[in-house]
Amino acid sequence: MPFHKNEVCGMVSLCEGLNGLSFYSPVPLVSVHVDVKVVNFTAQVEVTQEFVNRERNPIECVYFFPVEEEAAVVDFTAELEGRKIQTQIKEKEAAREEYNQAVRNRQTAFLLEETKPDIFEIKVGHLSPGAGCKIKMTYLSELPVEEGKTKLTIPTTVAPRYIPMSDGSPEAIKIASIEHDFNSPVQMEMNLEVLMQTEIKSIKSPSHSLTEPARKKVKEYFEADVKFAGQTTNMDRDMIIYIDTDEPNKPKVIIEKNNEGSSVAMLSFVPELKLKDHQVEAVFLVDCSGSMSGQSMNLAKEALQVFLHSLPFNSFFNIIIFGSTFQSLFPQSRKYDDDSLKDAKDFAAGISANLGGTEIYQPLQHIFQKPLMAGLARQVFVLTDGQVSNSSACIELVRKNSSNNRVFTLGIGSSADRHLVKGMARAGMGTAAFTTQGEPITAKVINQLKNALQPCISDVSVKWGKTSPFEGGGEVAVEIVETKKTLFGYGKPESKTERKFAIHSHVPSKFPAIYDGSRLIAYKLLDKTMDVNDEITVRAKTTEGDLEVSLPICKDSFIQGNCLHQLFARKMIQDVEEKHEQENFEESNKLITEMGLKYNLASKYTSFVGVDEKHGNSGTFMVTRHVKNQLPQNTSSGQDFVSMKCRKKRVARHIVLQDNLVQSCAGASFLSPPGAAPPVRSYEASYGGMQMQCSNSSDLFTIGASKLLQHKTASTKSGHSSSSDVLRLTLCQAANGSFPAQADIANILGVQLEKVKDAGKAINSDECFSTTWMTVVVVAFLTEKCKEEKDVWELVVEKAERWLQNSGPGFNNFLLGKAKEFILQTT
Repeated sequence: MPFHKNEVCGMVSLCEGLNGLSFYSPVPLVSVHVDVKVVNFTAQVEVTQEFVNRERNPIECVYFFPVEEEAAVVDFTAELEGRKIQTQIKEKEAAREEYNQAVRNRQTAFLLEETKPDIFEIKVGHLSPGAGCKIKMTYLSELPVEEGKTKLTIPTTVAPRYIPMSDGSPEAIKIASIEHDFNSPVQMEMNLEVLMQTEIKSIKSPSHSLTEPARKKVKEYFEADVKFAGQTTNMDRDMIIYIDTDEPNKPKVIIEKNNEGSSVAMLSFVPELKLKDHQVEAVFLVDCSGSMSGQSMNLAKEALQVFLHSLPFNSFFNIIIFGSTFQSLFPQSRKYDDDSLKDAKDFAAGISANLGGTEIYQPLQHIFQKPLMAGLARQVFVLTDGQVSNSSACIELVRKNSSNNRVFTLGIGSSADRHLVKGMARAGMGTAAFTTQGEPITAKVINQLKNALQPCISDVSVKWGKTSPFEGGGEVAVEIVETKKTLFGYGKPESKTERKFAIHSHVPSKFPAIYDGSRLIAYKLLDKTMDVNDEITVRAKTTEGDLEVSLPICKDSFIQGNCLHQLFARKMIQDVEEKHEQENFEESNKLITEMGLKYNLASKYTSFVGVDEKHGNSGTFMVTRHVKNQLPQNTSSGQDFVSMKCRKKRVARHIVLQDNLVQSCAGASFLSPPGAAPPVRSYEASYGGMQMQCSNSSDLFTIGASKLLQHKTASTKSGHSSSSDVLRLTLCQAANGSFPAQADIANILGVQLEKVKDAGKAINSDECFSTTWMTVVVVAFLTEKCKEEKDVWELVVEKAERWLQNSGPGFNNFLLGKAKEFILQTT
């Protein structure tokens, strides 16, 4: 029994009752188990959650749970006291009404509905005292390639989201009701099964400790199984796993036929290409809101430093930092040289997470409204944790300005908003990457910059069969025929109209830009099946001519099932939401609903619902219990509003957060962001389900961190990740690409500066030669000693070699050979 002599036993949470009185109640969620199956480049994730009512009243359990933002939620099952409850996919309003009616009738009911594409709400209504239930949510997800490895990400917590004053949407109100705690609601267990057609070299995680893979061969598949090394873990960060196989980039064509006779083709390939770089204007938009405090800010600063030092010498650039307001380093983008680089490094070193709330929409709009610089392609790099409620509005803004601005995003922290980060990159025809504590950041940054320096390859089309036409434009012209029997136009085309999307189509409707090393996945709902020896052809128009690849269809390409159909439908829904819903709401609503119902998908307009046929006997009132999400790992202690003179309230209307209160309540001095109005006497803000009222009095802001940490908090230890020799050398390179003859560079090389200079004088005694020689020595060191980090130093070496060829006296293979001899002899 959870209660003994009016004392609460077991895992409990603090709840707020009438008149502001607080009390403890048992946490109804008692276990979470995640079963993951990876086959090639797709994953099936089953999340099983067990709830038990350990109170004297019937309860309603409310739990917001994250998923990968492109995932297709395809199943939701429930088991109550050993009985399987039938669940169905229905239109959202109908499912909600069925759930509410069942609760009113004192029946146990289950509801799963989408809040955002990456956040789902689970409700268990009228769970009787002492009763237990298990629910299982299943979703399918595509897996990207990163650094040549297949990357699996399993989100485990919903971080608090900033809600801008302009966002009064139903989604924002839902997000505001999510409650948080520093404690994990339960410990999570995980089983991972990996099946690949090529040998599995390794399975590693920068976020969690895993057991050694248990390997075996099953028919044509290599299989490996892993678990958490400690069996269970806290739910305070994304689970990130890299799977290294012999051929992760092998092109694949799969054609799936389901029980209804329908066929879907899926194409997957990872391009390998290198085009001539073009001159760019790079604008770095850096999140300095309160939620970035701690490790996230350190990662952002490290990423920005790498970006700055890796820019080509002929670039123009600017830095914009934002929070509640935003400010620019320069009024206009400046040419990249030693002076502007020094200004930027000094500026970047001084930034911190002190600018208030995450108002990202306004600085994005400001960037897009700036006139383009003649002859330069503008590339926008967004560094953020993305913890906002208005992600859809930001994605739409990027999409509307994508013709003149490419957007690349770097999601920072242990629980970055995947919908915002990946959605803006899709809309801006760029690429998205994520980094968290424990992951090397330099390679991710360099890869983003490499992509931005390449001309945009956005004119991509696919021919689904030898005799089929190329598709990829996204717009389909259709005829509307007059069917009403009148004297005016019966039987003739009424008009030509542009239909934005069609059920019998491919997705994405307009294929995304392609990049070296980034997986492209496309689907086609076939009018008729394809045959062996047919082929699918991908064509991309580039500045250096058309590039084409044809992928043959063989007998192993054909499978039975419904998974590809559901992934196709999810991609279609995403396409409609991001490209058409604003202009064609009714048609979009109808199509999304139809796709959800037909393919059994939870979506914006469809939900899963199940009701137990038995009626409860309890005559007492049902109470609602929210399962609190754990705050992300390394969350700043300043974000614990409860420990201050702040009162937590249930949010029923639109609310607004100002993250600068987070800093102030942590004992920091209260400063308005640059350009903001002076602070008023009292403040009211909210972060997730926590609302606070603070007065600007001295006693509040002089409370030290030691008082705050009386509440149990996560560790706030932070610091830069250990830098490699390559990163340290990158940060020593001059803007023009050279390396001066300085002691700090020699120390990184592991040799005395005088020895470097003496070796150079033996070749050329000219004093000006010292910089040339040091630059050649660094190039030799990187190419000889750091071969495994080529992805990191490739741009550094290109930049150095370009300077040597243009400015260095007599750079040639002889000089490089001498430098390599020197490195091999002295290091």
